[in-house]
Amino acid sequence: MKWYQKAIYSIAMSVLPASVKNRMMGGGRATVPKSANPTGIFNWLPKKYQQAHNIDLTKLQSYTAEELLELLISVHPDVSYALYTYLRMGDTSLTFTAKKSNNNNDKSGQRVLDDIKSMLNTPLPSPGYQHGRSLDKLDTVQRMMVMVRGACAGEVVLNERCNDVIDIVPVDPALIWFRRETDTDRLTPWQYVKYPRRLSGEEWFGQYKKIDTPTFIYEEFDPMVDDPYGRTPMLPVLQVVFFHLQVLQDLKAVVHNQGYPRLDVSMMEEIMLKNAPPSVKNDPAAQQKFLSERMGEVMAHFNSLKPDDTFIHWDSIKVEYLKGGSTGPMIDIKKLIDIIDTQMATSLKTLLTILSRHQGSTETYSSIDTQIYIKNVESARSVTKRFWQRAFSMSARVRGTQTNVEVDYAPIDLRSENEVERDRRSKIGNYVLAEKELYITPLEAAEEVRWTLGLDAKIPAELADKLKHKRDTVPDPEGGGE
Repeated sequence: MKWYQKAIYSIAMSVLPASVKNRMMGGGRATVPKSANPTGIFNWLPKKYQQAHNIDLTKLQSYTAEELLELLISVHPDVSYALYTYLRMGDTSLTFTAKKSNNNNDKSGQRVLDDIKSMLNTPLPSPGYQHGRSLDKLDTVQRMMVMVRGACAGEVVLNERCNDVIDIVPVDPALIWFRRETDTDRLTPWQYVKYPRRLSGEEWFGQYKKIDTPTFIYEEFDPMVDDPYGRTPMLPVLQVVFFHLQVLQDLKAVVHNQGYPRLDVSMMEEIMLKNAPPSVKNDPAAQQKFLSERMGEVMAHFNSLKPDDTFIHWDSIKVEYLKGGSTGPMIDIKKLIDIIDTQMATSLKTLLTILSRHQGSTETYSSIDTQIYIKNVESARSVTKRFWQRAFSMSARVRGTQTNVEVDYAPIDLRSENEVERDRRSKIGNYVLAEKELYITPLEAAEEVRWTLGLDAKIPAELADKLKHKRDTVPDPEGGGE
């Protein structure tokens, strides 16, 4: 954008009434926080982790898929650790580059992008408490939403005059529902609001608020045709978790029933009848009642004993450990657990080694699995890259700068320092050899080597002249030619 175009844009934005710009762009925040409650009642945010241990994992099917995934990432060890590892694996630096239409660097646009990034990392001018809104924190939230919700959403919040960006806020994609316009089939997003507060100029449908503004951004992960919501990568884990919990319940019952030694108490019926009262001996019904009462007394006595109590009884009662057991074919529990672990890892899009499961994989297979996992992480991060590209492009246009924004994450590097240094030396050696064999110029080799060493690729003036004349022939002072 030329300087006169920026001037015209600035004048137009200052002349247009705020009401017109609000209809165009939506001044202020259009979305509603998930926990917002305008009534002021029950607006204390609960600490969910305090109640996590009270959740009955055998009754999870009463929850929705969104509630289940949000619950399992906190209470289920494998699901929680898979998400934790994904977030840590993809936690690399985020860079923004401004480009012109001819793909050259845009210096003025780069300054705008740097200002927006600095704005997110700077607290708002307020004397009260402020919740952190750093770019790294917002990016972690959005990457988590991609795995848990299958999409990430957010809003670029403008000031009242719609000429500056004051914030970029994430929005829970589970609250967003899409409708098609009757005439144009255009998709319009609506947000579900638990406690609606309808203001003038807003469009509502029950508890759903229309968020039809260019400042709202929704990016989905691997969507199907005509499905704008995307697909949650971790959704298949629900069936595996249900089966896993059922197996654990069965194992618990087996261990409780057969895993500990139990007593076998025998009562001598003949001795009991011999010591029965005379009125009972000739009455079958009375005999049955008498034996049942004695059986109940003995059962109550043994059930009340503590593990370290001493057994003292008459010889009319025989006490020994329960013997026997099933001699038929038994289920191989280890193989069953291995199948569940494999299903758990594949449904979570992670590796068995990451879940601390080792099933005899060789080093070659583990290396290939790691590369595939890194590709999965990078694929999921492409969704957040699109989100940040749209958010920063919108922010730059609001500030009067038309530039192409390129967003990228630093590569995921799992090498040790020694491996990095060895690879760096090998790479530098390749550039030196290429320059020696006249494949590249000394200046090109120097730029690549400086970049490899982490230095500024621009050659200093005092070195540039020497590199240009590095291959110049020097005449022999004795006249012997070159």
